[in-house]
Amino acid sequence: MNIGNIGFNHSHDSDFIINRPQGSGDYMLLLLKTPAFFTLNGSEIRTEPDSFILYSEDEPQMYRACGAQFTNDWFHFKLQDGDEALLAELDIPQNQIIRIGDMNELSMMINHLCYENYSSNRFRSETIQLYLKLFFIKLSNKIHVSNKEISSTHYNKMPIVRTKMYNQPFLPWTIAGLSHELTMSKSCFQHLYKDFFGVSPITDLILSRIEHAKYLLSTTDISVKKIAEMSGYNNEIHFMRQFKQHMKRTPSQYREAIQLTGSRT
Repeated sequence: MNIGNIGFNHSHDSDFIINRPQGSGDYMLLLLKTPAFFTLNGSEIRTEPDSFILYSEDEPQMYRACGAQFTNDWFHFKLQDGDEALLAELDIPQNQIIRIGDMNELSMMINHLCYENYSSNRFRSETIQLYLKLFFIKLSNKIHVSNKEISSTHYNKMPIVRTKMYNQPFLPWTIAGLSHELTMSKSCFQHLYKDFFGVSPITDLILSRIEHAKYLLSTTDISVKKIAEMSGYNNEIHFMRQFKQHMKRTPSQYREAIQLTGSRT
């Protein structure tokens, strides 16, 4: 994606109006921070703050202030090879107003994009590409979490629960205990966790324990049996089976390879 123009937290008076019947000739994304009137499919609707719209190329752009002020973040951009597929994969609707709730994170990302766009950073283009991809990934997550009517409390606590699990993989974590922390049912927690992180909580717990074991194998001389225990396993055989399944080698083979190469793999 290539950014054309971009603006962060722009405010306009009550007489502000945009009327582009032929569109702008590129894609445009708006984050709406105040109410506004938008004309979509021939009908004018009143939109709420904390909403966004992604205009496709040549889509008519007609909107105006609703009240004393119109405030938004925005950027125009052109697609490059593969970008259309990315937007489709992320399932981001086009040419419609979508309410997404708290937009602080997305707005700050546009602030960073704005800075990079006008900076003299010699890697400016590469940085912008990364920011844009991250922006749309975050936006997609917000859309689909919002559509499932997940509360902001759950949205904010989910990464905290995962961090606790990765920081202390040796604790006896259970689905019942993790879901209780978020005051959710076990089934709802499991579905939401996979939506957030792309992996089930059980699989993620196993991965966190394998990572912890890899660290101990590569930095200590502790026995494999003790490392299994320190990584949350009650059964050494079970630990060795899961480790080999994910690492394609036994814990002892992993340790030997580390000692030969002098680095973790």
